[in-house]
Amino acid sequence: MLAKSVAVAAKGERAKVSSRVIKDQRPGLTVERFFTRQGVDPFETVEWELRDAIISGADGKVFFEQRGVEFPKTWSQTATNVVVQKYFRGTLGTPQRESSVRAMIARVADTIYGWGKADGYFK
Repeated sequence: MLAKSVAVAAKGERAKVSSRVIKDQRPGLTVERFFTRQGVDPFETVEWELRDAIISGADGKVFFEQRGVEFPKTWSQTATNVVVQKYFRGTLGTPQRESSVRAMIARVADTIYGWGKADGYFK
């Protein structure tokens, strides 16, 4: 539960200040739907494609490669390369490796929601 420290001056004394903790009585945040519609999977509103994420140097030497990753068609190749290299989970070449930005978005959203729920931020 959230708590905030509040300075309280003793009655009639200006110089003396004590501190006490007041528990925040708010029941949690309510997040209203804005970008999505009830009953419609947001991932189904996006056009997806499979592509390869390859990062190479000026000399053509490949530093990173993951083939057949799923991304929205509207995302640039640079965005694809960065997200796959930096944010996909799992060891390359293993079944545990993420291969879709859908999985990454779901993982991050579920994690943030879980933290907020556990800490009492959401109803």
